[in-house]
Amino acid sequence: MTQYHHLDESGDPGSIDTAGASSQYVLAMVQMAEHAPIPELAAVRRALYLPPLFEFKYYTTTPTQKRVLFDAFQALPFRVRCAALDKSKLPVDWARLSGQALTVELIVRLTLRASALDIANDMLIIDGGTPALRRAVRVRLSDECRKTGRVRPFGKIVGGRSLREDGLQVADMIAGAIRQHRMGAESSYYRTFADKIADWWAIP
Repeated sequence: MTQYHHLDESGDPGSIDTAGASSQYVLAMVQMAEHAPIPELAAVRRALYLPPLFEFKYYTTTPTQKRVLFDAFQALPFRVRCAALDKSKLPVDWARLSGQALTVELIVRLTLRASALDIANDMLIIDGGTPALRRAVRVRLSDECRKTGRVRPFGKIVGGRSLREDGLQVADMIAGAIRQHRMGAESSYYRTFADKIADWWAIP
């Protein structure tokens, strides 16, 4: 049965030497059985008297909204794979990569860390995924799978907008909470879903 992997980031993949760039960059890939509106998010919007199309984003939601939403996540069936990169300790072979090339590298390696039984012919939905990014991910994955004889992990790679995708809003909230935890700033939200993490890839 097809699984749906919603991918979002927290922080930015650009050089740490760029003005305003963050040292921590996180990718979160949230695996769900369906690609559809999530009843639990609709219930949270009603409980908080928010519009039906309210978009949950980690860095714009209030502490109260976060608390209610992350509590609701505990009953929501999903798994998380994440890459948490400390750019101040970037591996030498990655230091020359552009922001997009680094993102592609992380997506491909994070995906292939999973068993072929866990990700096979599924769908990857990338928040704001441009055609160039999707094409680069598809080519790199195809090359790596040919080398190892592995079944392709994604039958389809598409871009999405979190405003219209509940799954991408979950991924945004998860990525933000992981980044805050990684930075030592806030861990209470992270603890609500820590048992759903299938792969935590800390780099280095």
